[in-house]
Amino acid sequence: MTGTSDDLRAVAIHVIVTVAFTFGLIGVAVASSSPLRTALFAASPIVALLGALAMLWRTYRVWRNEGRWQVWQGGSWFLLAFFVITLFGTAGELVESWG
Repeated sequence: MTGTSDDLRAVAIHVIVTVAFTFGLIGVAVASSSPLRTALFAASPIVALLGALAMLWRTYRVWRNEGRWQVWQGGSWFLLAFFVITLFGTAGELVESWG
């Protein structure tokens, strides 16, 4: 039972850190001037995507070692959905700043 709770804890930490860092970038972007604002709004979905890809890689590694990969896959799907929401949420600001 310890392996499952350790995996769940690691997945939760990975998700929380990725989401917090993404929202942190968005928060700093809102308080910044125009050139930095655009860069931070562009970087926030990239951070979410990198977090999802890192979790997918971890899912693969756990699967290859015949571990409990399902927990990692669930976290991966959550972060991929979060990436899409972040991408569309920041798209308006990016289009406005480039247009």
